[in-house]
Amino acid sequence: MTARRGDVELGLARLDEAVGLWREVGERDELAAALDSLGWPRIYDAGDEAAALQAFEEAMEIWRELGDTPGETRALVGVCQVLVALGEVERAETLSRELLERAGDDVRTEHFAYHFLADCALIRGETLEAETRYRQSLQAALPLGDVLETSFEVQGVAMAAAGNGDPRRALLLAGSVEALWDSLGVSFSLAFWDALLERYIGPARGELGPEADSVWTAGRALPFDDAIELALDSQDRG
Repeated sequence: MTARRGDVELGLARLDEAVGLWREVGERDELAAALDSLGWPRIYDAGDEAAALQAFEEAMEIWRELGDTPGETRALVGVCQVLVALGEVERAETLSRELLERAGDDVRTEHFAYHFLADCALIRGETLEAETRYRQSLQAALPLGDVLETSFEVQGVAMAAAGNGDPRRALLLAGSVEALWDSLGVSFSLAFWDALLERYIGPARGELGPEADSVWTAGRALPFDDAIELALDSQDRG
């Protein structure tokens, strides 16, 4: 909580202390939970992917040893996220498929698995595959009622649409997400995601030329529920 409120250094220090204390006490399940908690701010707030991967992999191994399948799956989500951020697409895709097999009736895990598979496709430039996967992730995310998770999928579809030769749809969707985040007072920045946005949304603006600003403005005025419907529209998109 401290890290998410903006004091990243203090938050990480407290989590590191918790990890050390659980090691000392010898409570393996609590150690795994602390490591899993440490991984997320290390990647999202500190941008330290290597340390995040180490934390998630240790948590996953401990939960595997304890026979805690839900815990192991939760840590695997973190491992997949870090691998995508590092651009280790081959391993990320393999583990994301494993994550999808583990999901069963757990729509949150299904949502993450499809999202990581979409990221891998987008990084490779396979934008038709990416759009399909982002839509699947979006459909899984909707029942969760998590508007931020939903918004990332819409943004993913926007990038894939740009790569699929539909710059207008791309800017409408991306503009709607920007307006949503502004209304919520939130912003997000991950190096690999920012790079993907620049790779796909930047050229989409260029393709539209002088029309780009007006399309972006129209996107910002588009109600987010309508943006979701536009993102889910699969007509002629594979």
